[in-house]
Amino acid sequence: MNKIFLLSFFVLFCISNANSADIPDVLVIGDSISLGYTPNVIAMMHDEANVVHHKGNAQHTGTGLAKIDAWLGDTEWDVIHFNWGLWDLCYRHPESKVQGQRDKERGTLTTSLEQYEQNLNQLVQRLRKTNATLIWANTTVVPQLEAGRRVDDDLKYNAVAARVMQKHGVVVNDLNKLSRKFSTEMFKKPGDVHFTAEGYQQLAVQVSESIRSALQRGEEGARTVSQVFFGSCIKQEQPMPLLAKMADLSPDLMIFLGDNIYGDTEDMDVLRAKYAVLSSDRGFQRLRQSCPTLATWDDHDFGVNDGGADYSKRLESERIFEDFWFNDLSVEARSRPGVYDAKFFGPPEKRLQVIMLDTRYFRSPLKQGDKRIGGSWLPDSDPSKTMLGEDQWTWLEEQLSKPANVRIIASSIQFLAEAVGQETWSNLPRERHRMLDLLKSTNANGVIFISGDRHWSELSSLSQGVPYPIYDFTSSSFNQLHGRGTPTENRFRHLPNTFHQANYGVIRIDWDAVEPSAMLEIRDLSGETQLQHQVDWEE
Repeated sequence: MNKIFLLSFFVLFCISNANSADIPDVLVIGDSISLGYTPNVIAMMHDEANVVHHKGNAQHTGTGLAKIDAWLGDTEWDVIHFNWGLWDLCYRHPESKVQGQRDKERGTLTTSLEQYEQNLNQLVQRLRKTNATLIWANTTVVPQLEAGRRVDDDLKYNAVAARVMQKHGVVVNDLNKLSRKFSTEMFKKPGDVHFTAEGYQQLAVQVSESIRSALQRGEEGARTVSQVFFGSCIKQEQPMPLLAKMADLSPDLMIFLGDNIYGDTEDMDVLRAKYAVLSSDRGFQRLRQSCPTLATWDDHDFGVNDGGADYSKRLESERIFEDFWFNDLSVEARSRPGVYDAKFFGPPEKRLQVIMLDTRYFRSPLKQGDKRIGGSWLPDSDPSKTMLGEDQWTWLEEQLSKPANVRIIASSIQFLAEAVGQETWSNLPRERHRMLDLLKSTNANGVIFISGDRHWSELSSLSQGVPYPIYDFTSSSFNQLHGRGTPTENRFRHLPNTFHQANYGVIRIDWDAVEPSAMLEIRDLSGETQLQHQVDWEE
């Protein structure tokens, strides 16, 4: 252990002394686990960031409170990746002969869960004063036979940390989830919390990616977004010329609203193959390269038509989705069930918030009736049923409480439409009302909903019972045309016309007015505007 410690710091000292002043500064705080993976992180990111580990072992949160100012020093850190946990949950006894006097049978717990939460709150408050982007690393797994630590205590302490990080809006890098997948050969020895070189290498890969994502978010977040493109429904085997046309126009942001492929399978090899077909399209490649991209899923890329939480392969499908859209998802989104995510763009006075909902992973089964024009689904007011799941609802309330000038809420299915039989939020009216109530209680300003799914485009609006008109702008499809000339009824349809050919949506935000406004457009393959409406939130 001491040899590893000295070797790690020799490497860190040598590499960090070659730091360049024109790339971001990254601080890693942690115990011997971080000392194990940080040299690899430094090597992986040597031309992207100045990555350094503080001097010494961070030990427990009490040590952190005593030494945090010294570790931070005078450097203006761009990113801080930090962890405390394995020392906090350790039991020690003065008569123990095991290294570190570890003894989970006779020993005393270093830091109780209650004290751990208090300490972490204080530490995060101090770290936030640096204005660095913060990344919390979940404590790695406690293996069987560990002398001073109890199996699964890592989960208890990580649960406390999750509350703290959620409270402060800190991204979580779930190294626990990764380390739980390690084979026994990747641990230094049985009962040891430390890892082999291969184990530290795998941890370093995920740490490096979390830092890269944070740096990318910082770059994107500083850029004002004035033109957002969005759309849905791509039949991957068919030509998709619209994507290349969109790439030529270089939008500031691209949002994929779901049905990004038509998977419709429980065979995950088939699902991967269909993603591969989409990935091979040159227009799709160019569009993703032309601007930042965000994505959520709908039923067909989720894996089953009109599917929800009862889909048997939802976990496997999520992993494939996250692998495909890896660079477009935050570390936090990849670390929890579901694919919901949120990002900010622009300086404080021109702040755009984009919230990507997941209307599939947690959604309760729908109520079915007789087949009608739009489908067979009926409204269901059962209070036990959910569209988003409680965790996503809690997260959404926190997101809407954050300051922004304009907010785009992306829902794969229509939010306002109450068409007969089709799949919309109106299938679960209590959930729809909950969303409207949440917009009021959080005083969320500047909201526009965007949606896909329908294979036609339209604008819906609601003006009664809300502080300002709420719009739901639907764009569908990229290349899956609607088979009927007339769409289903929608009493909230704002414009008399709908559009049924290949199309994409555009939101053009005017930041130069006293109060921001937005022009909503549906454009066809030739670039002609087919639907248009000006949104002024003060109207």
